[in-house]
Amino acid sequence: MYNYIGIDISLNSTAIYIESNKGNSILSFTNKKDNNIYIKELNRYGVDFYFNNRETSEIYSENEILKIKHFSNISSNIIEKIIEKIDTSNMTYCIIEGYSFSKNTSSILDIVALSTLIRANLLKYIIDIDIEIISPSSLKLEACKMVYEPIDVGKKKPKYEFRNNEGVSGGRFKKPQMYRSMVEGNIQSPIFDMLLSYKELMDRDKIPNPIEDIIDAIFACKIKRKAKEYVNR
Repeated sequence: MYNYIGIDISLNSTAIYIESNKGNSILSFTNKKDNNIYIKELNRYGVDFYFNNRETSEIYSENEILKIKHFSNISSNIIEKIIEKIDTSNMTYCIIEGYSFSKNTSSILDIVALSTLIRANLLKYIIDIDIEIISPSSLKLEACKMVYEPIDVGKKKPKYEFRNNEGVSGGRFKKPQMYRSMVEGNIQSPIFDMLLSYKELMDRDKIPNPIEDIIDAIFACKIKRKAKEYVNR
């Protein structure tokens, strides 16, 4: 069996979902507190949490260096834990969600720095790896395609779009629609039963971290696996 990895990189709670012959694993590298109600529940369903605490300084240069050291430590820890969960004798297929440029400038620069370190370490330490970067809108659309049937919206000629049951276009999904897709599509993972238990979250405007990042990572992995298995039919 190949190793399949989905990664959603976040400054607050980077999420990783792995399917390999060692089993299915969810890793979350978060700055949330371990007494967070959702972290407690996720942990109960098998999510492995690694808590990130960063030193800061009021001196600009010192703070920038501390930040890079922090990102480097997170990246190294991520690679170490991934390698523990996969069979490195098999080919690894990894899909990483790209950047959302709607973020403010300082945040996007930080996420680029962290992402670059993670990508570079994946290439360095996992020899047989194929990495794909997927844009946030493409990830949402592919998640929609995985769950819902196409709808003919053409007036004279057939024109197909993918929308959920509420009529939201896949490319315009937000976090609640991703959550709903996972439940309505019966997308299996170690936390599926927990998502069912908290279905009321689907009706919120915002899904709490680290749930939203984990959902994106799961979809990323499932999308990559589905595409690879389709090619190998």
